[in-house]
Amino acid sequence: MPESKLRILFVEASEDDVQQVLSKLGEHGFQAEHQRVDSADSLKTALPAKDWDIVLCSYNPPAYGGLEALALVKTLNAELPFLFLSHNLREENIIQAIQAGAGDYIYKGNLNRLVPAIDHYLREAAVRRENRQMLIDLKENQARLHGLISNLPGLAFQILLNEDNTFAFPYVSEGCQTLFSIPATELQNDPSLYFRLLYPDDLPSYQKAMQQSAASLGQIYWEGRIRTMPDETIKWVNLRCSPRKLPQGTQWECVMFDITERKQAEIEILRSQEQLRELSAHIQDVREEERLALAREVHDDMGSMLTAIKLDLAWLSTRIKSDEPSIQEKIRGVEELVSKCAAAAGNISRNLRPSALDSFGIVAAIEIEVNEFTQRTGISCTLNITDEEVQVDQNISISLFRILQETLNNIMKHAQASKVKVSIANHKNIVSLTVSDNGRGLNSQDRLKPRSFGLRGIQERVARFGGEVKVSSNPGKGTTISVSIPHAAAGTDFEQMHQQTLF
Repeated sequence: MPESKLRILFVEASEDDVQQVLSKLGEHGFQAEHQRVDSADSLKTALPAKDWDIVLCSYNPPAYGGLEALALVKTLNAELPFLFLSHNLREENIIQAIQAGAGDYIYKGNLNRLVPAIDHYLREAAVRRENRQMLIDLKENQARLHGLISNLPGLAFQILLNEDNTFAFPYVSEGCQTLFSIPATELQNDPSLYFRLLYPDDLPSYQKAMQQSAASLGQIYWEGRIRTMPDETIKWVNLRCSPRKLPQGTQWECVMFDITERKQAEIEILRSQEQLRELSAHIQDVREEERLALAREVHDDMGSMLTAIKLDLAWLSTRIKSDEPSIQEKIRGVEELVSKCAAAAGNISRNLRPSALDSFGIVAAIEIEVNEFTQRTGISCTLNITDEEVQVDQNISISLFRILQETLNNIMKHAQASKVKVSIANHKNIVSLTVSDNGRGLNSQDRLKPRSFGLRGIQERVARFGGEVKVSSNPGKGTTISVSIPHAAAGTDFEQMHQQTLF
């Protein structure tokens, strides 16, 4: 049989009786470590000296033992298994021993019951130790959990939805006072108070989230506002809940955090973005006004002066003697220079502000720009127009034209393309412009270059009108940029639309 170690404390006057018991245990595979005591003082000394497995005590007056020893052991170590061994089987002694708390009463003349009894009480003792340790661990875990919840920067609580649709709060942490400005007990005593704390405008979304979670047992992720009592301070909160089904209904384990500072930061960021967008739009407007003024000055003032110079040269040419060919040659050279200057001035004027944009509209301006791009670069550029009568606001027309200019300029500089397709379409609610090329395409690094302002400028122009920009590109497979601007953007104050308030 496999050996089992056993630590036995004997309360016994007879060494022979001890050896008899040890012999019996040895037959059943027990390797016993033991100590024998025969007085109250020695028992008091021996009990704490070792971690004993069992006490075997003699019940043979007048020797020390019996009920007196049992009482002492129970006082010092109540969980320690205690068995009586006796040569006397008087029924009165047995009843008294069991009532006093002894595990068993065994006849010394026949020790056959000893091993099963020891085995039984050792198992019981092991179970008690495990249970005791579990209770200790449970209390420690509860203490840690309580400490963790108490230090949460928010509120932890349980919501119970009963079968009759009534609510209860089985648990509410101390964070209730900090978040709601009311004690946890007040919320538990009056569950309806919880729904009065939720901001009225945000209550429907919360109720919808709860209903969906109750039906599907899905997580709740909700952000909204609360209104504390009695000062009615408004706070933004983030709520996370995990549901589980109980016999009496559905219960959610919830945590709620105050995110007011985060929301304020978000609003400040949005406001800063709007201010930057307003500044960008203002800069674009000022730039267009300056371009328009320069275009007019170049076209009207410089153009008229160059024309006057040509007329004066023609007048001089008719009055200079024909026998001076070198002077005539010089005059013709100056006329050619003046003509080139006039052509350059015209190009400058068109680039600054094409007259076709104001005179004939966006379609005509785009058509002229596409043709000039082909002549200037030698890159084949085709135009697809679905509606010749595209009518859009002047500011939108200017933005679309500048977007086309920027896109074609990028293609000329970087795309290494041989073909470009441009299309403009007028839909019911939006006007769209699409430019595609068959060039080298874009990669993620190209889009993230610190000084790559072309695409960002396009996005800023479109964002001003609440439109959308889509960029589709793969290395070696060309690039497509699509811009959509709503017709309703004309006259709309998008800066005001995007302003958000926290409370």
